Amino acid sequence: MKQVVEANYKQIKADVMQIVENEIERIKNDSTLQHLIQQE
Repeated sequence: MKQVVEANYKQIKADVMQIVENEIERIKNDSTLQHLIQQE
């Protein structure tokens, strides 16, 4: 049971990281939203 929970946790964490990366890229490419991202 613990292994299943751990695997689910890792998968959810990876999924969330991918969503965040995708959304940051989408915001960077949208001229109306670019101001929301701090430039490095």
